[in-house]
Amino acid sequence: MSLLRILRRGNVLAMGVRRVATESSRTMPSWVKPVFWAGIATSQVGTFFLFRDLADLSQWVVEPPRSSTISTWRYKNQLSAATLCPLGLGGLLKLAYPAVISWPLFLAISGWTGLLFYSGVINPHFMMRARNQKENAVYVSQEEAIKLLPNGADETCIILEVDGKAAAYPDSQVLRPHVINAAEVAEDVVLTYCGLSNLGIAYTPKLGGKPLDLHPMTQMENNLVMYDRNSMEPVQQLWGTTESRMECQCGLNNVERMKEWPTYRMTLQQFCKAWPGSKVFMNDYSTKGLKTEIWQNPIIFIYDGMMDVIFNTSIAYQKTNEKPVFPTLKTKDNRLPNKENVYVVPVEGDDVAYTKAFLQEKNSLTPTSEEGKLWWHTSRSLIALGRSTTPQAKQ
Repeated sequence: MSLLRILRRGNVLAMGVRRVATESSRTMPSWVKPVFWAGIATSQVGTFFLFRDLADLSQWVVEPPRSSTISTWRYKNQLSAATLCPLGLGGLLKLAYPAVISWPLFLAISGWTGLLFYSGVINPHFMMRARNQKENAVYVSQEEAIKLLPNGADETCIILEVDGKAAAYPDSQVLRPHVINAAEVAEDVVLTYCGLSNLGIAYTPKLGGKPLDLHPMTQMENNLVMYDRNSMEPVQQLWGTTESRMECQCGLNNVERMKEWPTYRMTLQQFCKAWPGSKVFMNDYSTKGLKTEIWQNPIIFIYDGMMDVIFNTSIAYQKTNEKPVFPTLKTKDNRLPNKENVYVVPVEGDDVAYTKAFLQEKNSLTPTSEEGKLWWHTSRSLIALGRSTTPQAKQ
């Protein structure tokens, strides 16, 4: 008898649940489902553009037009609102009218949308945390750098020298920050670095008499694109000027560009010989001995470890494969192999490129008497390529 009672009560409970669900569906207004799904569709469109155009992950396989990337960046706040507000409205409708969608499906949609939104809007700024302020750029002694760097004294570096003061920027250390304050050399200079282009350019971040607060944004044509946090305007590293200035289509030589400073390339060992006592930049969130340890913050430790693997793998692929990491190169030039390293020197308004093999055949070059002699010196590897009338001073 007790078993029969339990079965009867179970049937009564099941009938009650079905009746509640039926009444809920009957009381849900007819406009709820159309509004709900229209909001979900709107949020998917917004997050699609944010992910496709601004996330690094998507650009491994998708080649968005430059105009679309720039437009998405400029309307990022509006697209973010178009993504999050309709999704939030859908959540309110789900709470008010539970029958509009099942919880598992709604949570799946929300999780998918949140992942794409994070990848396009949030992750790039955390993944490429700039060190463009004096207080967050870490410099150490040459002796400490040799101990901390994976390749020690053989680490390849970009050297920036201004008014006799110099600092070294190892490739492995500038790979993720992309923009580094050069306070050790000059107060108003930043070093910008693109691992895809194997290119470091030092600029004074000023245009139109106004300072620029440069931060990494994305890549286009396999070259770093930054943005000025003051105006939110994109700045292509190779151009050294804002996107809005280039939209005049009047040529790079006819627009205002940031002042560029010459740089050298050499190993850390050679830097120590040429500039004894000068400092070395270190990335404090990627270098063992400086970065956050797992016991301090396991989430950041694991995240930064994953990002380091992704960046290092991408750069290794870029150096060893004919095709670029990102399928975004439109300009084709068959005069040299795609991945040939060249050294570029401005000569009377033109940028002249020299291959390492060509320079190794020459002791020095003299393009014009006005520009002075281009000098090159090697021991086991490159010491420097620069412009000087007394190259012995750097040897």
